[in-house]
Amino acid sequence: MATLPSTEPRGWSFLAFLREELAPRPGRLAAVARISTCCVIVVATGMLYQIPEPAYSAYIVFFLGRGDTAVTVRTGIGATIAITLATMLSLFFYSLDAGEPALRLPVMAASCFLGMFLLRTMAIGPIAFLAGFLLVVTQTLIDVFANLEALTHFVLWLWVVVTLPIAVTVLVNLLTSPSPRQLARQSAIHLLDTLADVLRRGQTRRLARAGAEALALIELRQRAEFLDRGLRRLATIDALLIETLEELISLAMLLPSTLADEVRVELAQTCESCRAMLVAGTGGRDTMPPSLGGVSLGDLAPSQRSVVVAMQLVFDRLARGLAQRAVAGSEKAEAHEPGLFVPDAFSNPEHVRFAIKTTIAVVSAYVIYTGADWPGIRTALITCFFVAQGTLGETLHKLTLRLGGAAIGALIGGLSIVYVLPQMTDIGDLSLLIAAVSALCAWVATSSERLAYAGMQMALASYMAVLQGYGPSTDLTVLRDRMVGILLGNVLMSLVFSTLWPSSAAAQARQGLASALRALAGFFQPSAAPLHTGQRLAVAQAVARARYLASIAALETGSLVPHPARHAVAPESIDDLDRIAAATLVVAEHRAIEAPSPSLDSQDASIAAWLTAGADCLAKGAELPRPPGVQAASEELAASSTIESRGAAEARLLLLAQIDGVAG
Repeated sequence: MATLPSTEPRGWSFLAFLREELAPRPGRLAAVARISTCCVIVVATGMLYQIPEPAYSAYIVFFLGRGDTAVTVRTGIGATIAITLATMLSLFFYSLDAGEPALRLPVMAASCFLGMFLLRTMAIGPIAFLAGFLLVVTQTLIDVFANLEALTHFVLWLWVVVTLPIAVTVLVNLLTSPSPRQLARQSAIHLLDTLADVLRRGQTRRLARAGAEALALIELRQRAEFLDRGLRRLATIDALLIETLEELISLAMLLPSTLADEVRVELAQTCESCRAMLVAGTGGRDTMPPSLGGVSLGDLAPSQRSVVVAMQLVFDRLARGLAQRAVAGSEKAEAHEPGLFVPDAFSNPEHVRFAIKTTIAVVSAYVIYTGADWPGIRTALITCFFVAQGTLGETLHKLTLRLGGAAIGALIGGLSIVYVLPQMTDIGDLSLLIAAVSALCAWVATSSERLAYAGMQMALASYMAVLQGYGPSTDLTVLRDRMVGILLGNVLMSLVFSTLWPSSAAAQARQGLASALRALAGFFQPSAAPLHTGQRLAVAQAVARARYLASIAALETGSLVPHPARHAVAPESIDDLDRIAAATLVVAEHRAIEAPSPSLDSQDASIAAWLTAGADCLAKGAELPRPPGVQAASEELAASSTIESRGAAEARLLLLAQIDGVAG
């Protein structure tokens, strides 16, 4: 786990990345169709009534339309509140600083700082962020308009520019988009289908993506409560079911390729029975075929027995949970509303530092393009707002997506200006072009967070080229200015975030893995009390977050982050930790049913001590400690006279083998 990333080139890795991100998946085509439809409606309405800035109106659809109905409605409500608040505050500030440039800059800086600080610290942070962004943008408009009356008129129109696409997108999604509850159910059924197929065929490579889908199911289930408050009474049992499903996926990764076909088939049949219970919404454990009904545990190899037994126990817990969910409709659950601020809002200095860094970049962009009298590169200021992230790697990743997406969008817009727009005669022709461009950009924008932002920038750049007014566009200087502004924003954000309190994605990935090891150590408490709901899932989420941070840490070059190699985490190291976590789950399942054993307790104590010490070493970038000895588990295995006791010792030996493979 402490190894450094390989420097050997990976052939065609970028093409493989694009194939994975752009591959069709259930619901993607429908989402693209909804986004394209909304964009056409918004642009056609804007052209008909000559609403200003139709390009930005169409772009707002991409912010709202990429998620499910709950995300769209919630984001739409928040954006409406933000634009209303920003409009009122802007008109108030104009009365104070319209003729005072010296006062305008502090107002912009304060608005930016508060917006970025509250983004990280408040539950309604996105509303504060949008309000702060709009306040800063409206303050810069004073330099564009000749008189305050025209400026006020334009700012009031901005409210329509934002609320029109919000209303259209929310309405279309409410009418055509499946509910989050349906999506969550379909996702769970799909995961059980995938797991059953993998158990039959033994192709565990498909489980890596399934694990990510299981973690995404948690957020989808939480969003479903926004539209269906009745789901709150099922929150606890649903959390347990999702956690159990994710655990099954992790355990399946440990099944050896030599596992007998009849064992795989019976495990797959058990999984399919759980799927049938989920689809029917009824049933109990007695409706399922007994696991391994035709196979004796004694016939299994030692490397197989502990994992198979653990999977039996987890399948049993899944079946009981599904049966409990079927009758839980009459129960009431306590509502746990999140606080207004995050727990470390006023104690963690990183929140203030993040806001200060972004404010410096934003103000610098404004001073540069104002001093150069080049208002066309205002996109530098917008770039600083929308690419700011918690770590340097994340910021550079978003900057790269913004630059690449804008370049492709500018190419699409330029070709449209030269070859397509001269052939158009009415709004119907324009609608066809907008539909085609929106569909292409929406397909990219519905990817994962690793690529989605590029699709959004493709849309904005192409819209700004095509929708410059209420007639065919012929001016290519907009594209030139936009690209110059994005490059300037890139330079400013890179300089500020790499020199002022730099926060490394690689270092945070290592800290995340250390947290996961400490959480695993908590599985080995002296008492054999069952793990509480969420304890297993917290480890999976920490590892998934570390995997994402490690994947973008390559953008942090040595010239930007001091000693990046010291913090680097290789992808194979995260895979190793995944296997340690899965093997720990095997031990945890055996601990729940095994009889007390002093030797196994001693072995567990040594494992917990290694996990804790390993977390400390990993956080510091030091070598991992020597692996714990296997003497206690080996003695217990030699003295075991029953299959159950042998399985308990074999579970420890399985975990120790995974630890030895990493630490050794």
